[in-house]
Amino acid sequence: MARKKFSTLTEPMFYLLMSLRSGKKCGIDISDYIVRRSSQRVKLGPGTLYALLSEFEQEGLIKYVGVEGKRKLYELTPIGEKAYGDELIRLRQCLDDAKEAEKDE
Repeated sequence: MARKKFSTLTEPMFYLLMSLRSGKKCGIDISDYIVRRSSQRVKLGPGTLYALLSEFEQEGLIKYVGVEGKRKLYELTPIGEKAYGDELIRLRQCLDDAKEAEKDE
């Protein structure tokens, strides 16, 4: 069976959705949030960032909400909120599994 697109998220995808949970942001704000929140572990170049924004917008995870000056603003949709929540559950389960595995060793 084919896997549904975005059924699991890469780390940059996860952080991008996380960044929009606190409100609308432009690409630079998203990128800055990701670097800060991940303690500089995750960095998105402009090409990757804008490709993800475009894909997420096409899939309905985020939506374009307007322009402030030269900044294009995006916000999370209910579909994006669900994708973020589903991934958070999956990651927590992975951590729980790892803790259990450590007990078996």
